[in-house]
Amino acid sequence: MLAWIRTGIALMAFGFAIARFSIFLHQVMRVNPPVAQPHGVGAVWVGAALVALGMVANLLATLRYGRIRGAIERGDTGAPSAVLVYVFGALITLVGLIMTLLLVRTIGE
Repeated sequence: MLAWIRTGIALMAFGFAIARFSIFLHQVMRVNPPVAQPHGVGAVWVGAALVALGMVANLLATLRYGRIRGAIERGDTGAPSAVLVYVFGALITLVGLIMTLLLVRTIGE
């Protein structure tokens, strides 16, 4: 559970940092506008998605911990389901792909 909580907190911190830095850049551009205006606010959405993903990771870690603890107390044996690991792996890969596409789009402008 602690590994999942640590991962969730790291996702939330990273997402918060991305969103805040994007907001900071928008404020700087208002004071000193660049020659060409950038398009979109993708970084804020990616940051918010990472914060939400971190919150979901912490919630699911807590629920999974409760199920596993109950199974241990009942004396059940067997490996717990690994669906949570695969779902989060796929979601984090998707967020990474979106971030990559945003970076490539920004470089191309």
